Amino acid sequence: MKKILGIYLLFAFSLHSVVAIAQTASTSLAGNYLPQVLATSPAHRDSLMEMIKGKPGLPFWVRALVRQPRYVALASEEVTVKDKRMQLFRACEPYKCEKSFIRVLFSEDGKRALLYISDATLGIKIFGDPTPEELTFLAR
Repeated sequence: MKKILGIYLLFAFSLHSVVAIAQTASTSLAGNYLPQVLATSPAHRDSLMEMIKGKPGLPFWVRALVRQPRYVALASEEVTVKDKRMQLFRACEPYKCEKSFIRVLFSEDGKRALLYISDATLGIKIFGDPTPEELTFLAR
């Protein structure tokens, strides 16, 4: 009986460790890709789309971020702004990355989005009313 109890405890501990590792990995704000996050997280998608909806002067590929994800996206980076974890994404128009790119900064829960657009033709546009600290991450 002691042997069975020992095996059960070892199994339970191992299972708990695997679950803890999986939970830790899933809460990482780094290493994610914007198209996947927008496709799977209503909070991220809604906060970003609400911010750009009906705004004039956006590059066509930015308007289509959710509908037609035809852009180059880099893995997200976790940043800390005034002791708050945030997720920073970078993306650009294919073959024109130096001429048309965006940076999107999301709150940890995805309910708040900030957007920095730099386009050679349309200029620089900032959405979401970032704080000066948030703007340093968006504009770098």
